[in-house]
Amino acid sequence: MNFDEPTIGQLRHPYSLKWNLFPDSTGMFVAEMDFGLAPEVSAVVHKFAQAPSIGYLHPADYAELRTATATWLESHGNWQVSPEQVHITPDILSAARLAINELTPADSAVILPTPAYMGFMSLIPRMGRKLIEVPNVKRAGRDELDLMAIEAALTAGARTLILVNPANPTGRVYSRDELLALDALMARFPDSRVISDDVHAPFALHAPWVPYASISNNAARQTLTFISASKGWNIPGLKCAQVITSNPEDATRLNSVLDMLEGATSSVGVHASIAAYRDGGMWLDQVREYLRDNLALVEQWAQETPRVHVAHNEGTYIVFLDFSTARKSGVIPADQSVSSFLREQAGVALTNGQACGSHYADYARMIVATPRPILQQALDAIGAVLAKTA
Repeated sequence: MNFDEPTIGQLRHPYSLKWNLFPDSTGMFVAEMDFGLAPEVSAVVHKFAQAPSIGYLHPADYAELRTATATWLESHGNWQVSPEQVHITPDILSAARLAINELTPADSAVILPTPAYMGFMSLIPRMGRKLIEVPNVKRAGRDELDLMAIEAALTAGARTLILVNPANPTGRVYSRDELLALDALMARFPDSRVISDDVHAPFALHAPWVPYASISNNAARQTLTFISASKGWNIPGLKCAQVITSNPEDATRLNSVLDMLEGATSSVGVHASIAAYRDGGMWLDQVREYLRDNLALVEQWAQETPRVHVAHNEGTYIVFLDFSTARKSGVIPADQSVSSFLREQAGVALTNGQACGSHYADYARMIVATPRPILQQALDAIGAVLAKTA
């Protein structure tokens, strides 16, 4: 499969937010891939399109997805869970919202290490909860969790930690030792919970993905894990994700709300996810190899381009570009966001860094899961703008 082939003209189809919100720009701000679908997934979609109707699912269909998910977790994450621990939901954010409200005190704050996925940045305040941003610390050029700041927030009464692993937008894949250190801290606050968003687990590219709930009995007790085939197999619009409960008491408390969400899940999404987890491994391997090369291209470009920096990416197809030098030099105006500047001057649409955390005004998030000629064109356009003298 030649992932170089799709052109911008082909990608700018009428159903794409990524390519139509800013029709004069290269779309690199929505976390989806421009590589089409795995043949196994595409066959499912075509099968539904040719059916007399797209109706409700039989209970056996949900059971098949639970089994496929559990099998994939064992093969990819070395984590043994029973199918009964797998719950099906349309998306991660809606399930996370219900879980946080059900399992933690209504007046307790939520800790979010930043930079983080924009959805969590906006979700927590909309829930009426206090959001405590904990900026990562830089060690040897990479982002690490600030355990002291997390401890301070827990001591002050926060009872939920959101862990995104692999991390969006930094591309970190947290090591077992890092997760064990976090677990040792969380164990001191036994009534707290960890919401572990592992949706980018298929893209642990340069380090193994370790599910946080798998590392100890305590981590299992405190954690709800969220995964989906949406990122790995490029089907976010099919609205199907999975919640893995590893604490039987929490599972009992959540049964009614999780059952409600299961009924709202897309029939097509359920069967596409089964096909992805069960049969889509070869296509995913090809995508992973292509993404490694795309990420290497971005890192090499950043080394050669003035006024931009990017850390080594261990996973995901997302990079978090640091334009603080460009800001300080005056190339990017102080009164304009990085993303709007680059969209206007370079014709490349990125995500504003502050959407990922209030401390990241000089950053922008870029999605690199696009054909390499398009990626190179975008990098060249940004580099040309940065090379200008303020």
